[in-house]
Amino acid sequence: MKPGLIIFGFLLPVCFFGQTPVMDSLRAVLLHLRDSARIDCLNEMSLHFVEQTIADSAIYYAGTAQQESKKLGYIHGIAASLSRQGMIQTHFYNDFAGAEKLDRQSIDYYERTVNKYGLTSTCDHLAYACFSLGEYDEAMKISLTGYDLCKKNQDLYGMSDIQMMIAQIHLKRGEFVQAFESANVALQLAMHQSDSSEVHGCLTNLGSICMGIEDYPLALNYYRTYFKNYTAADSLANSMDETIVWTKMEFAEIYSHLNKFDSALLIYNSFDTVHALDKDLRVFLGSKGEYFMLTGEYAKALPLLQKSLSLHRTFNDQNEVVRIVLDLAKTNHALHNQNQALLYAREGLHLGLKTRARQRMRDAYKILYSIYDSRRETDSAYFYYRAYIQTKESLTDDQTKGKFAANEYLERIDHLNNEKLISQQRLNIQDQRLKNESQLRNILIAFIIAILIVSVLFIRNTMLKRRNEKLKSENIQRKLLHDTSEIELQALRAQMNPHFIFNCLNSINRFIMKNEPRIASDYLTQFSRLIRFVLNNSKKSWVPLEDEIDMLKLYLDMERLRFKNAFRYELICDEAIDPLTMFIPPLLLQPFVENAIWHGLMHKKENGLVTISFCVENEILHCSIVDNGVGRSAAAAAGSKSSQSHKSLGIQIARERLALINGNLENEKVAFDIEDLFDNAGIPAGTKVSLRIRFRQNNEIEAESQTQVKWTSHD
Repeated sequence: MKPGLIIFGFLLPVCFFGQTPVMDSLRAVLLHLRDSARIDCLNEMSLHFVEQTIADSAIYYAGTAQQESKKLGYIHGIAASLSRQGMIQTHFYNDFAGAEKLDRQSIDYYERTVNKYGLTSTCDHLAYACFSLGEYDEAMKISLTGYDLCKKNQDLYGMSDIQMMIAQIHLKRGEFVQAFESANVALQLAMHQSDSSEVHGCLTNLGSICMGIEDYPLALNYYRTYFKNYTAADSLANSMDETIVWTKMEFAEIYSHLNKFDSALLIYNSFDTVHALDKDLRVFLGSKGEYFMLTGEYAKALPLLQKSLSLHRTFNDQNEVVRIVLDLAKTNHALHNQNQALLYAREGLHLGLKTRARQRMRDAYKILYSIYDSRRETDSAYFYYRAYIQTKESLTDDQTKGKFAANEYLERIDHLNNEKLISQQRLNIQDQRLKNESQLRNILIAFIIAILIVSVLFIRNTMLKRRNEKLKSENIQRKLLHDTSEIELQALRAQMNPHFIFNCLNSINRFIMKNEPRIASDYLTQFSRLIRFVLNNSKKSWVPLEDEIDMLKLYLDMERLRFKNAFRYELICDEAIDPLTMFIPPLLLQPFVENAIWHGLMHKKENGLVTISFCVENEILHCSIVDNGVGRSAAAAAGSKSSQSHKSLGIQIARERLALINGNLENEKVAFDIEDLFDNAGIPAGTKVSLRIRFRQNNEIEAESQTQVKWTSHD
């Protein structure tokens, strides 16, 4: 919320249509004025241009007044021009630090002259600048000084404005009763003047205090009253006024807190984000971000809040910085970005402690408690939880008192005691929960230690027994050897499958980085089919050759799509082979095909070809993979270290799998070889990989499955 801006907005007249005759009159008079009278007229013109939201003219006349005042030695003219420049920095640029500096210089000059005209408005500007910078003590001090001046001059309008400022300072500190008292005084002064614009400001001021005590139905009534009395002339006059932007955003926030999200969204959709200035855009972004937080759409809230925080930091608006910082902490916590949430929460706590803003301190403690609780850091969670409860209890007391003030203090004592009792009960419950968690943790640690000791003793006894046992049955030995081989094969498949998937993901990543979304979508569709195939077959020891061929076709189609059909492939299967009844290990051939493409054809500019052929000799499946690429030497020269390591890993896994599958086939531990191909001129013309695989027939697989079932039943 930014109700302080409403106060500053009503320091300026809101009736736009009355300004043009005044400006024409001032321009006519200026031609005939000299010396100090001319300077006073220049300062007055600067003020009117501020009211009309014409920055260039306001700056020009204020600067001219300052220059001529220095030449003439006119102290009051310098003080007034500096005051106008401070107002310009706040009204047009939200440069609160710059405005504070100019306003303090203005007050110094006012103290050197007997002419104090304009000093009260300067105090108002300075108080608002200090308020926006989070300097609440200084803002209160300056406001009280300005109020005494207004009271001395019987300036009811100025007294009303300053009382609204004082109400907002109390609100930020969590002093809700004092805030309502000041707001009611301001409203009475405004109604006594019959000034509709001032009454509008007081209504929204009261509404913002109701938001502070979290009485959103009552806050909604105040804002509805404001907009109900908001005429078309008012709307036009404030069409470029930052005040109405803040007010509308607060109106939307009230609807959001009441879960009337459709009404809130209508207000947000009416905001023109395209033409909005940064000083207004930052308000919208923060408010819309909180809307998404309340609807639980944290992923949408995060970028809006980050942009809002960046703009608030640019303007050095500390009130809004601490608000958005805590919103970002909540959002990151909800998105499980705990480290980022912790940074924002600590910053929010620091700012809250610095300004003694109890609402912010409460929210920061709550977020920190939640973060540490989710991270199982019980001690830190307990520390911040106690701080949260203590701050919340203190704040709740004042909120309850504020609600009494807002509702004429009905049933004050009962409500206050109930709030205290509830807070104490919650504290006791949380204390007990944290103690129980600590005890449970100690018990769990002791249980784990006991389990480890028992496990060590059990393993030691088991190992001693096994040393004394001899394997007497040949069938048992064969079964153990079979189980060992199967476990090793499963381990190798467990290595191979992630390796294969990671290679595919890397291909997709490279493809997306080229920014070709349509083809990327096709590629991703193919990849999903391939992943389904891998998931279906990764747990199987043997799959039909037909499934392996289908997988290879799918993989090759994916690679052709990635390389924009820069190569083609051929799959040749001997007529004597029945792919449905012949079983081989799954995903065994893909690493070799991948190497043929990546380390052979990838470096070939065109007409790439991969030929995969199958035949059977002496009950051994022979598979040859031939590419017409650049050859191994050229590929090694062009390839990176990471690509070579991927290649080595794939080949090594395939080597170990073949060794386990083939056993002692033809006295060769490795059942494949790689041959470099050359053309007639002796130039490298590709690579050929020849594999020999001991396959199984369908009846063997079924017999093995039945045997495993029998062993399981016997066990």
